Amino acid sequence: MSFSRTPPDALADHVARFFVTIIERPDDALLDAFLLHENAYVRVPLLGEWETLVDDRWIAYEGPMLFGAQERRFPVRCRGPVIAAGFSIRPGGWFAFADEPADEMADRVRPIDGDWGAALRWATVDVYDTEQTFARLEEVVRERVAVRAVPADAVSAAFERIARVDPTRPVADIAEEFGMSGRRLDRAVRAHFGHLPKTVLRRSRFLDMAAVMRGLAVPTADELAELRFYDASHLNREFREFVEMTPAQFRRTATTLFTPALEVRQQRKRVDLAPHIVAAPWRDEAASEGLRPEA
Repeated sequence: MSFSRTPPDALADHVARFFVTIIERPDDALLDAFLLHENAYVRVPLLGEWETLVDDRWIAYEGPMLFGAQERRFPVRCRGPVIAAGFSIRPGGWFAFADEPADEMADRVRPIDGDWGAALRWATVDVYDTEQTFARLEEVVRERVAVRAVPADAVSAAFERIARVDPTRPVADIAEEFGMSGRRLDRAVRAHFGHLPKTVLRRSRFLDMAAVMRGLAVPTADELAELRFYDASHLNREFREFVEMTPAQFRRTATTLFTPALEVRQQRKRVDLAPHIVAAPWRDEAASEGLRPEA
């Protein structure tokens, strides 16, 4: 089961989505998979033995973790059930949750300890009670944002929207619209997104196409996704770059962790960009499988 929720208005500038993921599996089942998130996020794994690949070594981790935004597939594996809860961070709200610029955490993961870690453990203590989990996550995040008192960055919010709506735009045109030099925009985007503007836009185009292939397209917003690639070789190159697969391999591969994350992304995109369009075609399927795209 995969649940996600839009943040309340008071947190909308800092949080993209709250989520709970519950994948019941035998205790000895090994899942070898990958993550690929365009947003940094806080994730609290509740069950299972988790490891991530760092410098060609599998490193175990447990408890609340801060994941930086990921430029390409981020290998992880889990033995046992996949049970986790957390929230994705809007780039403009990055500094409400971290001291260092986002590029210092990009493609990395770090444990969250101290009072903040304890609060996240409290919020997720009974993850199967999803209403309580969402309410508590909102509470501890609201307190964190209030204590940090870092205003959301308006430039990052504007660039984030462009990346979602029109990721084919040249970076130079965006910088001109913002009244900034290209170098200044590079610095601002790296500090909040973790990667250069060109990388952010390119990854967004790829994720749009991956969503189409998974049947998660947002009507009107993603219907032209395939036309953003020049030809088949361009599409093939992008899939190899981001997930180390050809498009054909991706279509027939079960991406157990990437697909729920992609679904959360599309849920947010639908709410943010097209609240009045026809129902997304994958919503009825999700309901029949016990998934709740919106709450």
